[in-house]
Formats: sequence, structure tokens, C-alpha cells
Amino acid sequence: MFNILIYIRERFPIIPVLLFAFGYAALATGTSTNNKFQLIFIFAAIFSFFLLRQRVVDEFKDSYHDRKNFPDRPVPRGLISKQQLIILGAVALFFEWFFVYLLGVKALIAYIPVFLYSLLMAKEFVIPEWLNRHFNLYLLSHEVIFILFGLFFITVINGSFVATNNSYLALGILLTAPFSIEIIRKFSPRYDKKGKPVQDTYSTVWGRDIALSILVLLLFLTALFLTLLKDSYHYLLFVLISFFILLLFKSSDKAVKTIGAVIFLGLAILANIF
Repeated sequence: MFNILIYIRERFPIIPVLLFAFGYAALATGTSTNNKFQLIFIFAAIFSFFLLRQRVVDEFKDSYHDRKNFPDRPVPRGLISKQQLIILGAVALFFEWFFVYLLGVKALIAYIPVFLYSLLMAKEFVIPEWLNRHFNLYLLSHEVIFILFGLFFITVINGSFVATNNSYLALGILLTAPFSIEIIRKFSPRYDKKGKPVQDTYSTVWGRDIALSILVLLLFLTALFLTLLKDSYHYLLFVLISFFILLLFKSSDKAVKTIGAVIFLGLAILANIF
């Protein structure tokens, strides 16, 4: 049991995950005038257990990559067994669907596309070698899951998904916001045991300036969509002030990641106030 706790601490840090999950859930509820605050906790729970399940799946999917480049990670160094990972994944799957069940039959049906697409992701869409050679397509194929999550959230909040300008703006928010967190999560370069940069982070593959520009663009689009949806300029004002601070500390990866995360959480909070 202790080794599982060590694994979670190293590969699934609870506080950052919960901040991401609650921020994403708060953005979802904040896109609707019919938002119910109790939904934030259920949405956050669903997304947290989804992320844990994906973390376990990635341990199997990336086993060769990790053994080659990161032998000190928990699985390559033998801290946790495959059987324990399967049990952990099964527990995450159970609670993921349990919290969906709490939302009712419509939610269960609406969640099926999310779940099925996550299974395709687990199999790398049956073309793992090809996808691994095309970094940008790999990224885009995995970001589609956020569109499906957005559709799920909007359907639960509103009772159905009606194709209106507001619905598309809400969907845009629920795509660009988590995408920005994905950039933040893999912003800093990572190095293998020989000290060579591994081609699995955005600043390494794209270059730091491009990765930073895309992060800024995603956060700006989130604020712009919120502004158009809620008819309030608080979001753009908050982002522009934050970008000024980011400009002062842009040379520091830690500062970029911290300020980016604060912008994400700040927009989520503002979405439920204004």
C-alpha cells in the first residue's frame, strides 16, 4: 500500500490534479446561467478519476519510453507492479462511473463517447508507431477528448446540447482552457539519463518561444470566449494584467507554469462570479 502512495505522489500529485479538475469543473458550470455549484464537485471527481485511469493506462502505453529515458520513475525501477497498477486503474474506473451515475441516466449516456474515445487513446488509435512519429497529430488526436468532455458537461448542465452560438462558445472555453494546462504540464524540457533532452515536451519539440506563444494564445482565447459568452470584460482585463506580469518573468519556466495555472484558475473563479 505504501508503494502505491509513493507512486501517486511521484506520478499523480494530488494537489495539482485537484486544482486542474476543480478549475475545469468550475469553468464548465460557469459557462451556464443555470449553473449549480454542487455540480463542480461531481464534475471534478469524474475528471480526477478519469485522469488517474489515464495515468495508469499511460504506464503500460509508455513503458518502453520510460525504461529507455526515465529509468528512475516508479514503474521502471520496480516500485509498483503491473497487477497493482491494474487494481488502481480499476478503482479509478469504478469511481469515475459512480460519479457519472450520480448525475442520472442522461449523464450515463452522454459519457459513453468520452469513455469510448479514451479507450481509443489507450490503444493509440491502433497506429502507435505512426502517431509517435508525428508529434503534433499525436497531440491533436488526444486533445479531442476535451471536446467530448465539454459536450458532456454542457449536456448535463443544460439537459441537452443545443447548437447555438453560446453552446459553441462554451465548448471553445472547455477546449482551450484544459489545452493550456496540457501545455503547462509539459512545458519544461525533460532529460534522459544521459542528460539529453527528450522529445516529449512542447518547449523541446516546438521551441520555447513557440510553446509560450501558443500557451498565451490559448489563455487569451479562453478569456475572449468568456467575454463573448458572459458579456463582461472582467476576463480580458484579468488576462491582460496577468500577461503583463508573465512578460516580466517569461524567462523562468517555473514562473510561466505558475502564472499560467493562476490565469486558468482565475478565469474559472471569475466565470462563477460574473
